[in-house]
Amino acid sequence: MLSRLGLRTNLKPKQIGKKRIWIHALSVGEVISSLPFVKALKKQHKNLDIVFTASTKTGFDMATKLFLKKDDMSTDQLGYFPFDLGWSVKKITRAIEPDAVVIVETDLWPNFLHEMKKNKTPVVLINARLSKPSLKGYLFFRKFSSMFFSSLTMIMAQTVLDKERFQRIGVDPNKILVTGNIKFDQPLEDMDQETRKAMMDRFGMQKDTKVFIAGSTHEGEENILCKVYKKVKKNFPGFVMILAPRDPKRCSKILSYFLSNDVHTVLMSKMDEFNDCPNVILVDKMGELFKLYAICDVAFIGGSMVSQGGHNPLEPAAFSKPILFGDDMSDFLLISTWLLDHGGAKRVSSEQDLSKELETLFFNRQVQQNMGSKNFEVFSRNCGAVKRIIKNMEQLHIV
Repeated sequence: MLSRLGLRTNLKPKQIGKKRIWIHALSVGEVISSLPFVKALKKQHKNLDIVFTASTKTGFDMATKLFLKKDDMSTDQLGYFPFDLGWSVKKITRAIEPDAVVIVETDLWPNFLHEMKKNKTPVVLINARLSKPSLKGYLFFRKFSSMFFSSLTMIMAQTVLDKERFQRIGVDPNKILVTGNIKFDQPLEDMDQETRKAMMDRFGMQKDTKVFIAGSTHEGEENILCKVYKKVKKNFPGFVMILAPRDPKRCSKILSYFLSNDVHTVLMSKMDEFNDCPNVILVDKMGELFKLYAICDVAFIGGSMVSQGGHNPLEPAAFSKPILFGDDMSDFLLISTWLLDHGGAKRVSSEQDLSKELETLFFNRQVQQNMGSKNFEVFSRNCGAVKRIIKNMEQLHIV
């Protein structure tokens, strides 16, 4: 990709008299997470010149959709993050000329950090988390890891556990602050009854349709979900499953599998070609999952019934939905524990568990609503990370 090599970047020169902040997010997930932070930063510091970059095309496309709205431009321009080659990093850095860099969650590279250090440009890592597998890898190269992360001006971690893990690899505790998770500050889309009905009408759903969403699934989970669907369908003829694989490129393979098991399955992008509602709707486009949670009765978090650490359970929680997930939620350990302890989520260890819990929730609307309300309480209580991050940036004189 030429832009990541520093060629044809179309980046405009720095505006005279304005402080320029370079904000970077790896791909779609991190771009969406960064939305409340970017919007709040621009609102509070209108004179900032913000350049936002992503590493992937899907991330760049999502950033364009979110940040360059005609009536609400949150950034001044968009670009691609450089490949970690010395000359690529130099070329893009000279084009941007940042006064400070903010990295959202991850995507740190040695040549990039070296160039920033050489230019005396502060680099802050926000919404930082360190998973157990990543910790093991960094501990194996502890001396390098310590030098690598110590070049950062500040690490603003999601949880106390993340802070402890960064300390274990040798980062100065004074450089680590616990500011919370900016995903709790996601703006809720205006999902009134009319909007939800329009979404359901698009899929051919009826008012009494039972809707189950399996979000961000991985290989090994779809075959379980297929069996669960066929089993639960016997007791709930109007049951519809919306399945969103973590990687939409896998949709064609998943589609073939479900069809071969006699489950009427349609790609979401092809729904307009059908008049009736299928058994399963496969979400084959990034960025669609969050709003779909608004129309479900129950949500399942993918990556948790296989060893992938699970995915973000806050999205269905924001819509007051009951949540089910498997044994491995290690990447969202604190959040998933809060939801479990508060009674809004349940752990399912097998196909049988998932079928049983799903049927229980479908049978009992009151239990559904109670669990959903408890999840929304957890979501609401933990807002404020964006405010804390911006305050810390102000104290560091970055903005």
